[in-house]
Amino acid sequence: YTLRYSGGMVPDVYHMFAKSGGVFSNVSSEKARAKLRLLYEVAAIGLMVECADGATTHEFEDISVLDVEIDDLDKRLGVCFGSKDEVAKYRKFMFE
Repeated sequence: YTLRYSGGMVPDVYHMFAKSGGVFSNVSSEKARAKLRLLYEVAAIGLMVECADGATTHEFEDISVLDVEIDDLDKRLGVCFGSKDEVAKYRKFMFE
């Protein structure tokens, strides 16, 4: 499959659904702070991805984004959304 990259989470995840596969990753670094807010963006899209039999993970912990505690209304995360196979590759690369 081939996917386009628009730079926006919603159109890229929608494209994953339309193509029945793929991965969306948005990670942060010391110089580039995470942009996606857990409460307003990450949790909502993460729920849709997991309900569609996909997988999600947090950039620093090997857990679902739905398991991250909301302790701040402006909490921002780096994430990976996608098919279970693609997210497993991401987890292998990032956590092993």
